[in-house]
Amino acid sequence: MPDHDDDLIAELRELDSWLDVPEAADQRGAVRERLTPGRSRLRIFLAAAVAAVAVTVVAVEPARAAVIDVVGHVLRIAGIEVRADAPRPPAGSPSPLPSTGPVSLEVAEQRAPFVVRMPAALGPPERVEIADPDGNGVPRVVSALYRGGSVRYDQFAGSAGTFFKQARDAEWVDLGGGMAIWLPGPHTLTYIDRTGVERSATARLATPTLIWEQGQVTYRLEGFSSLDDARAAALSLS
Repeated sequence: MPDHDDDLIAELRELDSWLDVPEAADQRGAVRERLTPGRSRLRIFLAAAVAAVAVTVVAVEPARAAVIDVVGHVLRIAGIEVRADAPRPPAGSPSPLPSTGPVSLEVAEQRAPFVVRMPAALGPPERVEIADPDGNGVPRVVSALYRGGSVRYDQFAGSAGTFFKQARDAEWVDLGGGMAIWLPGPHTLTYIDRTGVERSATARLATPTLIWEQGQVTYRLEGFSSLDDARAAALSLS
């Protein structure tokens, strides 16, 4: 069995430009004593350091940065996953989300498992839909359509669904002091149903989209070519 103490001492020696590490022959016992449970403390320290770097990446908005590349080609925000390698949708008209049906706003508010909030800046929605309900009729997604369907607004509990997107130039943007993701160009949109199955038939090419999360509810606003216009609508939720 390898001597893990020797491995650890070797790693500490490599840090001698930062730390004054005593010779292993004289201090093996002391090192073993101090690093048991010191290994756990070291792991906690390293985990905290990695977390701090991750928080910094999120908190400091990159100016027009391609954030997908920063996080290894996959970017996640509660319930939505942005992938640089997402395939383009198949030709033809996409299917709607599972069991989609039009309802009144009042019915959507009654059935949704979260507080339904609408962008006041857009006025009353022209159409409200609920999709993918469970056996009790509780939907996973509430959608609203505006401007002849050119603007679409979806909301769902953060863990309720996933939308895969192709967006090589996704950006972190400020949204009233919080963070959001802006997808400025066309991208693939595919729904994952409540059983975890990717509904490839729902895949379509989506227009510019703003995505954000608030109070464990995820929102996506699609159809504005201007980030400023999308941001103004998003900040008007009531």
